[in-house]
Amino acid sequence: MKKNGIGGANTNKSGLKFENDTDLAAAINCDLSYKYELKKHIYPETEKPKMKSNSPVFDVYRKDNHKLIGIITKQYQFYNILWEHYGLENVNHKRWKPDEVFFNFENNTVFIVEKKWQNGPGSVDEKIFGFVNKRRLYQNNFNSEQGGEPKTTVEFSALFNSGWWLNGNNQKNGKHYQDYFDNLRIDGVKIFFDKYDYWWFGL
Repeated sequence: MKKNGIGGANTNKSGLKFENDTDLAAAINCDLSYKYELKKHIYPETEKPKMKSNSPVFDVYRKDNHKLIGIITKQYQFYNILWEHYGLENVNHKRWKPDEVFFNFENNTVFIVEKKWQNGPGSVDEKIFGFVNKRRLYQNNFNSEQGGEPKTTVEFSALFNSGWWLNGNNQKNGKHYQDYFDNLRIDGVKIFFDKYDYWWFGL
């Protein structure tokens, strides 16, 4: 996260605020509490988490039938749920730390969100084109599932702050980044600005 190409504490602070303000579990609790209930996930004694992480993990229940429909988490907790629920190890050489993850058990899909807050131009302009390859790496884990088809599908999205990506440079950035957005969509990446479209998660 950079401001005019120069990183700094204020920029990092603003980026952290953006991440907190767009917390998926908090957003669902605020907007969809009439429909879903979130409970703290408890790992079974026989399935202790393999990776240390302070990131929260929530079970998502549909209120009308009290059915567990999925799990929300982030960062390295992704790999703990990958092992606990799917019995899968990370097959890639590197472990990525997703900003948000929703494991939707109802449609057998894992939704991953990458957040990018900016207040000026920087290397992130090029980094966002790596999203499609990240999706493939996450998908590699589920391609190793045993038992044939259907296997779990990974969907990938980008969450941007509109203040820069659309309205920066005196509101010229919407056009400046249009080719970026178009190419992300061509690669199957869902784009959000400031907030989520819950339907995308199957909610």
